[in-house]
Amino acid sequence: MRIFRFIGYFSQLREFGGVKAACAFTLTFLWIKVNPPRGGKLARIPVGPYHFYFPSIDYFVGLFTEIFFKESYYILPTNAPIQVIDCGANIGVSLLYIKLRAPHARVRCFEPNPAACAVLQKNIDANNWGSDVQVLPYALGKEKGTVEFFVENKEATSSGGSVASYLGKKGRTLNSYTVEVDTLSPHIGNGVDLLKMDIEGGEFDVLDELIATGTLARVATMQLEYHFIPGFFTRPLSAVLTQLEQNGFHTFVQPTAPPHQVVGHETPHAYMIFAWREQNKSR
Repeated sequence: MRIFRFIGYFSQLREFGGVKAACAFTLTFLWIKVNPPRGGKLARIPVGPYHFYFPSIDYFVGLFTEIFFKESYYILPTNAPIQVIDCGANIGVSLLYIKLRAPHARVRCFEPNPAACAVLQKNIDANNWGSDVQVLPYALGKEKGTVEFFVENKEATSSGGSVASYLGKKGRTLNSYTVEVDTLSPHIGNGVDLLKMDIEGGEFDVLDELIATGTLARVATMQLEYHFIPGFFTRPLSAVLTQLEQNGFHTFVQPTAPPHQVVGHETPHAYMIFAWREQNKSR
């Protein structure tokens, strides 16, 4: 079974740079697996024409598998200078995917976690993306201000960071930072081709703010991770889909967990929501 999975992964890697690039990625990955980064150092791996830095191999594997192999996000390859906003950019794996699919994309990355933001900036600098990628170190919400941002103690760059302390309910030790909150609508400008949002429950406030200001009308497509977290974020999936559809989007939903983990249980779970307008026209 593992050999078939490896063949499938290798085939997908070839799409991002050919056989030589896939071999370089595989050999480097095996080396890092045996010689993982220690003492706060970062590992580096070639992905197609780019190099990517990350703090731990297990953490990288989780994000890379989700985004590249399971294709949690999807962008048609294009050389156009599309306008993208990446909410919850973390260390930049989603940005890497965007740049491989759309090399000339102009991307604004929101990431409030200072540790993740530092690695994200390193990846931008390493690949000379600075001319068309901007990092904005803010959480997003309905109004500007400040908020406590919680991150698991064991992984400083954790992609599960949130403005809610729900991970502490599971007995996990959390670090917190006071971070600035911005609203998204001023950053929409004349229009956005793709809005990607994975902000651990904060998506509700952001979506409400975009609708209230009328700026959601200038977004062509969205890839939004919906989170249900008992005691914190409990708005039903149906309500979010209704909001999107009432504002002119078609929607498609993909679960991120199998039914037996969710059905009949009051447990955190998530869905990927893909939303698009007819003919992908926003302006």
